Amino acid sequence: MIGRPCTAATVRSGMAAMNATMLLSAIVSVVLLSTPCAFAQRAGQEAGRVAKFQAALEQDGFSVRAGMISTVDWAGMYCKGERADAGYVNRAPYLMIQVPESAARSAAVENFKLRPDEAIVLIGPTPPPVKYFGFNAFLATRFYPDEPSGTQRRWLVATLGDAINNATIKTAGPTPFGTPVVVIFTPDRGTDARIRSALQRTGYPPAIINTMVLPSSMLKLGESDTADELTLKMRIGLVEGSPEPLEAYVRDAGTAVKVLRVTPTTAVKADPFPVPPLRVRGTGQTEMDLLSKVEQLRAGIIAANPGMHATDILSMPVGYEGYDYIQRRTAPGADSRDNVFLAAGYIPQFGSNQRVTLADDEFLVVYGVNHVATGKASYASVNVYASEFAKLSIGQVFHDKFAGTAAPYLPSGDPAVSRLYAVKASRNCGGEPNCIPLRVDACPVLTLDDDTALGFFFRMYLEPATRTGAAMQEIVYDRAIKFSPRP
Repeated sequence: MIGRPCTAATVRSGMAAMNATMLLSAIVSVVLLSTPCAFAQRAGQEAGRVAKFQAALEQDGFSVRAGMISTVDWAGMYCKGERADAGYVNRAPYLMIQVPESAARSAAVENFKLRPDEAIVLIGPTPPPVKYFGFNAFLATRFYPDEPSGTQRRWLVATLGDAINNATIKTAGPTPFGTPVVVIFTPDRGTDARIRSALQRTGYPPAIINTMVLPSSMLKLGESDTADELTLKMRIGLVEGSPEPLEAYVRDAGTAVKVLRVTPTTAVKADPFPVPPLRVRGTGQTEMDLLSKVEQLRAGIIAANPGMHATDILSMPVGYEGYDYIQRRTAPGADSRDNVFLAAGYIPQFGSNQRVTLADDEFLVVYGVNHVATGKASYASVNVYASEFAKLSIGQVFHDKFAGTAAPYLPSGDPAVSRLYAVKASRNCGGEPNCIPLRVDACPVLTLDDDTALGFFFRMYLEPATRTGAAMQEIVYDRAIKFSPRP
């Protein structure tokens, strides 16, 4: 646990300190950013209001079943032998939105079917200050009757349009962080309107209510064996300031964030939402003026390592648009319109087939444009994975470590240094600065050795100007070089 145990005295002292410092932002600080006790007290108060909301729904002719938010550490599960692989996640726990299987079955599941008149409602606080958070709805699996028997239901996990993110979410607080929100996931306008009415009758202001449309015209809704399965996910990226508030949020989300499946008890005429328009990627301003500088940076990196054999590792965009993958019956593996994903090295599931290994006397230099510095992203990261079997991150770095790292490889005073980066990755960093240590910690099922195949994912989330992911054609792709004493 973080902080002191929750007692009446500590609650009173925590509330007094809060009032003395910033009463105006009480709605934010009492939810997340003050003491864990304040968090717990607010969660208890919110539970009472959720119960009133549920009663209002039932009076209006809905049945309501509760789901849950759970913390899932795929990397940890893989290392304990509980998963076949770690799923290319970052080295951090993930929050899973688990939904009651149906109106008749209360078991909470990650993938679920939905009637055209149903909704999933999420109520609770947003994360504390982070560079990015977003709620996504995905087409998880689809049944294709024309495919061979045994392969007819396929995994997709493809986005159904835009996320609701920290730049677009409706809240009542001074920032989108640590503030109460409601998110309704539904295909139906009538259901949405009735839920909004019940929310307002029980004290939820319209300013915090958000709707994510599940587009009926794209989906095979219903409860049949051939109906689509959906899944809802939340992404959180790069905490700002102390990590403790985010750790508390992840730890306590299971009680602080409520998930409800809402089903009309009497059939009504469907009133489906149209497919929402997409936020437009791109501003017309590209990073291409830096392309020659990236080539110059490459030359400087190679010149700084004389006597070493250099092998270029180029990247490619993957998972760019869920709608594209749905039409091709291909799995993007949880894409996001708020992101540009680049893959490199050995990640054959995404078409990147350059086999890269690293011996003790070899190293990598990952380099390119700092997309945050150019305004093309709110945060960016590089992950190196043991990719052939484990799909486990063995090293990562975020853009906040990029400043000045390109300077050793470019002429003194070059103004492009502030918009570029170059970091080393090695199994033997020692105390070397600007080096990502590649290692496996507390994972007995994986041994990192000279033959371990390596893959790379470059992520860049949320272009501020567009409130969505950057346009692929406006990005200079990140790269890597492998250095070896042997050709």
